[in-house]
Amino acid sequence: MTLMMFILLIFILEWNYFSVRWNTASAYREMLGTALFASDALFTTPGDPPGWERLGNISESSVHAIGLADSRNILNGDKLERLSELNQSDSDYQLVLERLGMPGYQLHFTIMDLTGESVYYEFGRPSALNNSVTIERLVLINQTTAAVAKVDVWR
Repeated sequence: MTLMMFILLIFILEWNYFSVRWNTASAYREMLGTALFASDALFTTPGDPPGWERLGNISESSVHAIGLADSRNILNGDKLERLSELNQSDSDYQLVLERLGMPGYQLHFTIMDLTGESVYYEFGRPSALNNSVTIERLVLINQTTAAVAKVDVWR
């Protein structure tokens, strides 16, 4: 009887251990997919409408998607400036998250020089914990300045 209880206890502990690991890995894969989708939307598309940065009010009805690119990984400085302005308001920040298709997630991205010493643009809320997924890309700003775009996503 004692041996059977011991075996059952070991089984329960192992099941719990693998269940926690599986859930953690599943959550990480989901965050990774969201981070890849957000970085693709930001750095490979112009947004919808393509001139969204010139609109006075970024309302729920006027902008359908946020994109920063003139073409793949070539970022538009005006769009970066406009997105930086949207970082001031929590409601605008939430609207950007919705337009990127990531409700329930948080976002922080930086555009910095190739050495990582100077930040050119920044958007979002940095994670206070070390629980984010990070995607990095090489980009050009206005077809002249090479930079690193770093996207962090977390729940």
